[in-house]
Amino acid sequence: MTSHRTAFRSRRTALLLATPTLAIALLAAATHVDATPADPSAAAAGHTVDTGGALLPHRAATPAAATSGYLGVTFGMDTDTLNGNHQNQGNTIYNLPLYKSTGDLNAFWDDYVEELVSAGVDFVAVDVRGYVPGTAQPNGGGDPRILTGLVDAINRRGVANQLKIAAFDDTPASLTDKKNQIVHHTGGYTPLFDIGDANGTGEGGYQYIWDRNLRPFYAAVPDSMRFKVDGRPLVYEWSINDFAFTNQGNGNAARMLGYVRSHAQSEFGVDPYIVVDNSWLSQDPTVSSQIGGADGWFGVPGTGRSLTTFNGSTYGVAVPGFHFAVGSTTMDIDPDHGQTLAANLAATAGAGAKVTLVEGFTDWQENAALTRTADGSYDQRHTDYPGQMINIMRRYSRTPFPTTLRVEAEAADSYSDTTAGNQWNVYRDGNLDIQTTPDSGGGWNVGAIAGGEWLQWQEQPLQGSTTFHVRAASTNNSGQLRFVVDGQAGPTTTVPNTGDWQTYQTIDAGTFTFAPGTYHTVRIEFLTGNVNLNYWTATHN
Repeated sequence: MTSHRTAFRSRRTALLLATPTLAIALLAAATHVDATPADPSAAAAGHTVDTGGALLPHRAATPAAATSGYLGVTFGMDTDTLNGNHQNQGNTIYNLPLYKSTGDLNAFWDDYVEELVSAGVDFVAVDVRGYVPGTAQPNGGGDPRILTGLVDAINRRGVANQLKIAAFDDTPASLTDKKNQIVHHTGGYTPLFDIGDANGTGEGGYQYIWDRNLRPFYAAVPDSMRFKVDGRPLVYEWSINDFAFTNQGNGNAARMLGYVRSHAQSEFGVDPYIVVDNSWLSQDPTVSSQIGGADGWFGVPGTGRSLTTFNGSTYGVAVPGFHFAVGSTTMDIDPDHGQTLAANLAATAGAGAKVTLVEGFTDWQENAALTRTADGSYDQRHTDYPGQMINIMRRYSRTPFPTTLRVEAEAADSYSDTTAGNQWNVYRDGNLDIQTTPDSGGGWNVGAIAGGEWLQWQEQPLQGSTTFHVRAASTNNSGQLRFVVDGQAGPTTTVPNTGDWQTYQTIDAGTFTFAPGTYHTVRIEFLTGNVNLNYWTATHN
């Protein structure tokens, strides 16, 4: 398992503990899952007809869904997440990620870009918290200067037209905590941040929200990759309640946002579409003239969602679950085998919200994560299988049934491997042999595959006539594999000699016909081995 050390106190959890009156919160199956082997005679020539699969609720695929109802996720990039250190104040961590982060930022971004694209989200709202001048990158957690790495990873994978970047300004951390680090060399939330002090002569300063936070965000993320609402780049602002701020009223909060907007326009030629936590409006009603939308975040305990109307549009917030328990403090939203996330998305993105933000893709600290989880039982991980939360997210995206579905070999929900351990010791723990691949798009592949081994994925969206392809490599002509979907076997596919174990070809692996709107268990069985597998695709014909 990944190494551990004493972890930092999660900023938003710390605020909850310090301010119990706030009505806001922040935020697998077993490795080997066997099934009855498919009958080899079941694969017929031409289309293989699969009458199985499950009907699961998902967002309706209407023309309106393709142009509205945007879905995004918060994304923490604190140093513990970057380095794979999963401890938080003694809170039990259930949502351990499948991906073994080691501090390699390129690999970190490559994995999470793939996971975000697989979830079907329109944007990732990175949790920016500013930086201390004169420091190396990354500076603590949420340093916007490292976002050039995210931009590069999106470009490497060729998904700049799919996945865009927004800012989630963790306002108490980027203003109050950073001011106290710089001015008082302590950090934390006392003394409070004075929003009425524009120049920073006292306990405030607009430089914390702009110069050291949102300006470097815009410098790192090019205009073409910023997520936009009504043509304007999206910025979320979190709470300005009394636990961290003073002098929020009398137009002060509005003036601060006006400063951000004017500098964004003069320096970058953009007018931010700012969505604020409702505390901004309650503290300073004049903020309404500076914002595009507002949200109600979510309470703990509670349903884990909110839907807020502002200027005729609705803005949703959802969470998959939440668990933080230290001493006498217990905050919990039951994930209920993924049903909490599904219900919350149905009530927000699925109910016509203009934009829905889901906390929090990497929020393992508070067991609110959406990433693929490490192998383990539900009691250990709070997911039924590694990719469950990603699959639920995709069901309520604007493309629940993508024309081409791409699925990574290394991210299998279950598998059978004939040798103990991970030969190359990268990507995930367990017995699956995974190595880094130089194939187009980067990432990882499953290697050292032997005959009789298999990989399996749960609840994959497949409908109509669908052609499967594998991205495979081999140095001989004897490698054979086949798709088995819901126990129904497709044709046997021979992998040709590609010239090298890391020289990949895309190979046709047969066509299936599925009922409309159905979700399926997909297995690849390796009949003879001698194959490396990078990923597979399913294309609706």
